[in-house]
Amino acid sequence: MKLISNWREVLTGSWSVLFIFAGLVCLAGFFLALVSAEQLGWNPVWFAAAAALFQVLAIPARIVLQEGLRNFRADSGGAVSRRGVGLIAGSSIALASAVGFVGQWEGLRTEAYRDIVGVWTVCYGETKGVEPGDSYSKAECDQMLASEIVRYEAHLDRCLTASVPVGMKIALVSWTYNVGPGAACRSTLVKKANAGDLAGACRELPRWNRAGGRVIRGLSNRRASERSMCLKALEAA
Repeated sequence: MKLISNWREVLTGSWSVLFIFAGLVCLAGFFLALVSAEQLGWNPVWFAAAAALFQVLAIPARIVLQEGLRNFRADSGGAVSRRGVGLIAGSSIALASAVGFVGQWEGLRTEAYRDIVGVWTVCYGETKGVEPGDSYSKAECDQMLASEIVRYEAHLDRCLTASVPVGMKIALVSWTYNVGPGAACRSTLVKKANAGDLAGACRELPRWNRAGGRVIRGLSNRRASERSMCLKALEAA
């Protein structure tokens, strides 16, 4: 089982974690101000040191609470800072949906195998550190794919500046996962999205159905599915 690639950014950028930590500091300082060392059975010296420490920490903690609340109210995404945390990465529901959508097109193999060019591969096309005999459960494979989806979303977010609904984002990340972030960021699709033509961006997806200059039926089917999800998300929004 692997953690998502940017778990540190998700954890430290989450407004809820900051609120909880700051709130606990303030609560501890308040609690120590109401009790005595005798009531807690503590050494008086250690009690005094702890009380003084939490009283000092309570000052920046209150600032964090006030500033965090102000930013949370101003940001419907619910984060003090969402830098590095994408729309999919920031939602367990969206991430699970993305894994299900992308996974159906990538195909699942729980036992390590050699791909057509001889590279050891497992799960949904994972190749990093894969060795002969490796075996994973579906849950472990899903977690690997989730980590890759978060990584590809971060790549796409470097060039996709438009705000899009979650269904559209899943479709675009699926496409990016398939064609690569370099090709995605140079595309007319991203340019249209950034210019505000979100429907036009969705309609660009079927053009990406070739490999080696030939139209591939599997790619055509995948692009059609991504286009459908993309447009339905816009309609729902």
